[in-house]
Amino acid sequence: MARITAAEKEQTKKAWDAIIFQIFMTEGWDAVTYDRMAKETGKGKSSIQRYYESKLMFATALQGKVFPMAVQKLDFTSSGNFINSWMKAYHDKESHIFREVVKMLIDNIMTAGTAPQSRGAIARICQLLSQHMPEQEAEDAVKMVLGCTLYTYLES
Repeated sequence: MARITAAEKEQTKKAWDAIIFQIFMTEGWDAVTYDRMAKETGKGKSSIQRYYESKLMFATALQGKVFPMAVQKLDFTSSGNFINSWMKAYHDKESHIFREVVKMLIDNIMTAGTAPQSRGAIARICQLLSQHMPEQEAEDAVKMVLGCTLYTYLES
């Protein structure tokens, strides 16, 4: 088997990242799988695993792209407004993106024991909230919405 150059590997990763992003945007986090990537790329799962060692690593393809889309749906002006906007965005039947970002975040936390990317996302949300309220109140609001979201999973 011929070795590929670093530039070729980077180019392939970018192309595959775009495929992951497209699947995520149209079908959601659960559709981003090794089987689906193998189908879309025409490559074997072992080839894909060289680029994405675990499903958690698929999330790296979405970094910097989906978080801003999710955050724009949130109202950070008060704890109550934040909680209400989170729940409204999560249950929005017209757009699944917020719900899918949250699902990916929770999946990654539960699977990887709070992956650095997931910790970073939660920290950024707390930071945005703490610009409008005391840090503890911001943290409590984030805990509230995460708990409510988990409870929603139990009901479905």
